[in-house]
Amino acid sequence: MAKVCRHRAGTDIRTRLCSLVGLALGLGFFYVTFAHALPWNDDMYWQPELEAGTAARPPVAGSVPTTGIEPPMSSRLTERIKTGLRVRNPVEPTPQSIQNGEGLFRIYCAMCHGEQGRGDGQMVGKVVPSSDLRAERIRNQKDGYLYATIRSGGLVMPAYQHALSTTERWDLVNYVRHLQQQEAQRDQSQ
Repeated sequence: MAKVCRHRAGTDIRTRLCSLVGLALGLGFFYVTFAHALPWNDDMYWQPELEAGTAARPPVAGSVPTTGIEPPMSSRLTERIKTGLRVRNPVEPTPQSIQNGEGLFRIYCAMCHGEQGRGDGQMVGKVVPSSDLRAERIRNQKDGYLYATIRSGGLVMPAYQHALSTTERWDLVNYVRHLQQQEAQRDQSQ
C-alpha cells in the first residue's frame, strides 16, 4: 500500500486519501489489540456488589442521613438494647404528643397489648403472646429501646417502620411511658 501511495504521489487528493486509509487501518489495529482491554470497558462489570440476602453497609456512627431516611436498626434484642443506650427521645412528652400516641396505640397496639397496655388484647391467646407494657422489665428500658422495637419489631411483634413516621413512633413511646406512670401512681396509692 505504501508503494501505491508513493507511486501516485502526484496528486494531493490521492495523498490525503492514502493518509486517511493508513490512519484508519492504524486506529483499527490499535482498537483490536489494545482498546478493548482498557479499564473503562468493564468498570460496571467489576464494581463492588452485595451478595444476595445481604444489606448495604450501615452508615458511619454519628453520620446524618441526607435523604431523611433513618439508618437501619435490627430487631434483635441485644441490638434494641444498644439502640436504647444510643438514641434519645427528641419529642417532648407534651399533652399533644401523648394524645397522638394514644390514638396510634389504639390503632396499632391495642389489639395485642390491650387498651391499657397490660398484654391482654383481643389477639392474645388466639394468634400471638403479648407483653405487658407496664411490667418492670419494660419500664426499665430506655426510650430508644421502645422506639427500636416499634420501628423494627421484636420476636413476635411486627415492625411498624412502614406505617408510622418518626414523630409518630416517638409519640407512641411517650404514650407508653404515660401508661407506665399511671400504673406506678396506682401502685403507690395502694
